Amino acid sequence: MQIAARAQQALEQTREALYQSQKMEAIGQLTGGVAHDFNNLLMAIMGSLELVAKRVPPDPRVTMLLDNAIQGAERGARLTQRMLAF
Repeated sequence: MQIAARAQQALEQTREALYQSQKMEAIGQLTGGVAHDFNNLLMAIMGSLELVAKRVPPDPRVTMLLDNAIQGAERGARLTQRMLAF
């Protein structure tokens, strides 16, 4: 009887491990999808900012704001790339 109890316990542990593994896989897929979509949005933002930077008259204050926005978008893109790699 003791062997059956140990086998049942091992089966339950294996099922729990499988359940946890499936949850982690689902979270990974969700995170990857969100990171991919966010990266696409950042690429559109960066492209628009670069076009604006080329079209506005030179003004150090505007240039500084655009540069800061582009740098922020680039940092966001690097972060999403790390998320996708994970």
